[in-house]
Amino acid sequence: MKSFTFATLALAAVARAQLPDLEDLAESVPAPISVTPPFGGNAEELTSTLRFAKRATCAAQAEGKGPAPEVDTPAGFLADADFAATALNADAPAGYFDTFQNAKGSIEGVGYKTFKTIDSYSTAACAGACTAMDGCNAFNIFYERNGLAATGDDCPKPKSTTIIKCSFWTVPVVADHATNIGNHANDQPDNNQFGIVIAASNGYVSNKFKPVAGWHGTTDPVDAAINAPNKPTDTFIRSQTFPISADYKGSNCAKACADQAAYEYRHPSAGGARACQFVNSYLLLKNGVAQSQVCSMPWDNSYATNSVQKSGGNNYSITFGLSYSNGTVATQSA
Repeated sequence: MKSFTFATLALAAVARAQLPDLEDLAESVPAPISVTPPFGGNAEELTSTLRFAKRATCAAQAEGKGPAPEVDTPAGFLADADFAATALNADAPAGYFDTFQNAKGSIEGVGYKTFKTIDSYSTAACAGACTAMDGCNAFNIFYERNGLAATGDDCPKPKSTTIIKCSFWTVPVVADHATNIGNHANDQPDNNQFGIVIAASNGYVSNKFKPVAGWHGTTDPVDAAINAPNKPTDTFIRSQTFPISADYKGSNCAKACADQAAYEYRHPSAGGARACQFVNSYLLLKNGVAQSQVCSMPWDNSYATNSVQKSGGNNYSITFGLSYSNGTVATQSA
């Protein structure tokens, strides 16, 4: 017979104490976790809740200070009557005149400086910022629809917010340049695109671009200069340029025309003195950068057909073409 020592018996007792029997082990297993009570057994509700939890992790975007439209869609934003009323009732701030109102696009193109967001639709606030900014001659104020979260796989369609923006420009802003209509026309969850659109877009230009008193100016600037006809004789008188500076103003061209008329009176050509009755003012751009104000002394804007030229590898273009008349004649014809 095999003999056991006291130590062996003690170890066996400890082992038995550490191993519970199967019955006790089974009773200690917790009951299965149920997922139905919180969601009432509704699989659709569970899926929706899980999606919401996932979307909540998207990167948050700044909340705008503008009002929310009644219908939170791009179309609802564009059609909001309160937005339109705000734009149409806005006053031109001191030192500026309006060039367009209630467009559904913001300004884009040459002469851009920067932008800022503001807390209310205030033309005065934009004007103050523009006036304090070196080289700023115009601004565009508008409502922009944006998402409260970054769009992507996790955030195909976040809630929208309305941002109020001022953009600032070195050149005058006109309706023809309000072509930035946003990124997408509609919210498109399938390809994770959020509908960014623009409303209540107004443009304002420094009063230095207004025609001088006593001259009649065109109300719709064009991106072209006058191409004076040459029949029966050459009708072009001359051009004069002024640097882009704080002295840039519509009256530069009016004075140049008046000075030219005085010179013609003192030094008449063989065919007689040619009165300067129309003057064309425009900004000459070189590769998109404003170079100078040009005043040419021929005709009205119906002859504004000279727009873009290339020379020496550079692109020359024209913006804010205005023609002024001194009022001595209603029309001028060849």
